[in-house]
Amino acid sequence: MRRPGARSPLAGAALASVVAAACLAGCSSPTVGVTGAAHRAPAVVGVPLGSTLATTTGELAVVAMGAPRYPLDTFWQLFFRRPDATRWTLVTPPGVADNGGLVASVGTSSSGGAMLLAGFEPSQDLAFSPLALSLDEGGSWSPGLVPGGLAAVPDAVAVSPGAPSLALLRAGGGEVYRSTGNPTDWSEIAGRAALASSPAGRSCGVGRLTAVASDDSRGPLVGTTCTARGVVGIFGRADGTWRLIGPRLPGPPGSGATTVLRLVGAGGTASGLVAVAHSSATSVIGVAGAAVRRWSSSPPLSLGRGSRVVSTGVEPGGGFVVLASRPHRPSMLDVETGPGGAWHPLPAPPPGTAAVAVGTGGEVDALSVALVQLTDWRLDVTAGRWTKIDTVTVPIQFGSSS
Repeated sequence: MRRPGARSPLAGAALASVVAAACLAGCSSPTVGVTGAAHRAPAVVGVPLGSTLATTTGELAVVAMGAPRYPLDTFWQLFFRRPDATRWTLVTPPGVADNGGLVASVGTSSSGGAMLLAGFEPSQDLAFSPLALSLDEGGSWSPGLVPGGLAAVPDAVAVSPGAPSLALLRAGGGEVYRSTGNPTDWSEIAGRAALASSPAGRSCGVGRLTAVASDDSRGPLVGTTCTARGVVGIFGRADGTWRLIGPRLPGPPGSGATTVLRLVGAGGTASGLVAVAHSSATSVIGVAGAAVRRWSSSPPLSLGRGSRVVSTGVEPGGGFVVLASRPHRPSMLDVETGPGGAWHPLPAPPPGTAAVAVGTGGEVDALSVALVQLTDWRLDVTAGRWTKIDTVTVPIQFGSSS
């Protein structure tokens, strides 16, 4: 997965303006740091497939449509939007059952446009994961295949110009495969057992593999869970050896076991969204680093009692977006404005929001789902509210999965 190595001044200024104006107009209550939430029960933190990713070549959104409460009537969809476009385009690869979920990555093709790699999660009688590669922004797809089922995490595939594509399989707690361009030709480069038994893996206490990223400057990156308190499981490969390059989080906020929820890399810089579990609370922290021992981290974003992460996003400058549901309260939406930057609460998005995207110009879009309709809501900076700007109807055939 690819992101720019640095935020453009335009994107940074635009996003900062959105955050500041929206908060003046009325944000959700500020989040509480981990150290101030000792009375709370831990939040449930998974790695939801619903996600967004914005780069200079375009934005991706992966959402579940149909009737998500019923597996046979859940149809995962992939949407793409060019940086200069106003509408999202449905680009879901055709011909493969996607009830189990979709994962996707975006890079830059040789022509300068967007290159997309999509993978299908196993479901029903589909025990393996087909792939699809597009060199024309989802206009056409070439079929591919990995030797097993993809892990059910948003960063289970990664594509980047000048670097091999990566796929994270679910077998054995995680197996990493790479391809040099042919989406049907893959070879294993790492497995959970070997990584966990290595000196680097033992210093982290590797549990399972949770993310992959492909960096044309740095090489492959792997995210994991770590039982060692405060250690972030980001591994890089050099000279055939995997090394723990992730940071140790400072102070009490980083004193729990960790899970890498999202992982991106470009130009030698790695960025990760990390969940930190405590006995009394769970928080998420954004980390970014260009070299070992030179990492920055955001303040902890605490998730309250009974909260559940609904979706995550990556914005063009390397920051992250977190949407979480809360019992009997509006959803909580927070944006980290850049690598290692602060978290900023935004107004709760419309009901049914499945994912939130931050574009190259700093615009914030909430994508809500109602059966076969995807509605794009844009955050109105001046008024501090969401305005409907577009609706996309998806041709779903209910009952086609039975």
